[in-house]
Amino acid sequence: MNSQVKMMRSRPSLVALRAFEAAARHGNFSVAAAELHQTPSAVSHQIKSLEKYFGFQLFIRHSRYLELNNQGRRLFDVIKPAFDSIDQICAQLRPFAESDKLAVHCSPSFASNWLGPRLPEFFAKYPQFTLQLSSSATPIDLHKHPELDMVIAYGSALKSSDICVQGLGEEECCPLGAPTLLGGKTHIELQELDTIPLIESQLNPLSWHDFFRLHGKPLPEITHRPSFDRGALALAAAVDGLGLALESVRFSQQELAKGSLVKFSIEGCASVMREMHFLCYRHTQKNSPRIVAFHEWLIEECKADGD
Repeated sequence: MNSQVKMMRSRPSLVALRAFEAAARHGNFSVAAAELHQTPSAVSHQIKSLEKYFGFQLFIRHSRYLELNNQGRRLFDVIKPAFDSIDQICAQLRPFAESDKLAVHCSPSFASNWLGPRLPEFFAKYPQFTLQLSSSATPIDLHKHPELDMVIAYGSALKSSDICVQGLGEEECCPLGAPTLLGGKTHIELQELDTIPLIESQLNPLSWHDFFRLHGKPLPEITHRPSFDRGALALAAAVDGLGLALESVRFSQQELAKGSLVKFSIEGCASVMREMHFLCYRHTQKNSPRIVAFHEWLIEECKADGD
């Protein structure tokens, strides 16, 4: 233990190492001093203390700039990534930065079909916040995206002790199609399914195979099964009369309200209720005003869907 304490005491100060790292990166004492909110003489003093500690110089001092010598380069190559890692983890572990910007990521279909039409209500309630919305079909890991504040995951959410995950309520998933698909009829007998195209949405966690399996029915033998990589595209195909889409009613509220889509029932089958979307954010940011505001607003909007 005593030898470990002695080794720790003999280590140069982190302040001096930080001054060296900044000076080496900029090649200039004055620029490094401005970054560190110190005077150039203070930075120079820290560098000299390091050189005294090591017993040799770390820089070749030119009239207008600094150049690392071989020993200085060896030190810089080790401590720069170390300080970069320290800066990164400190930024991630901050409870929250006082900012009016909120970066939210979700799937394209959720963004266009559900969240987008409701955002004016959020802005009216919280005009002090600026929302930066991004979307992609690829699942997002908040650990790898420090630029994002919140993710609305589709299908499933990453489980982690430092990530808060809240389901956005059960959604009704049922067959949807154009009102003219079967000449105005909305109930389908099992034997009729062999002639009705079943539209697949590739990212939907509930497939037609899952739907019929849950009801103890075999998947109909259909030769024509259109497939799309977005729920919004599957719904658009259903609106155009291409067939039946198995999608969340939450996604299709506008089309159902306009009458461009209607719910269909299949003999012996009922709508499937399950959680499809999950709100994810860092535990360290749970008290951030912008996180709290968006979280509360989103939960209320989702609850209103179920009323």
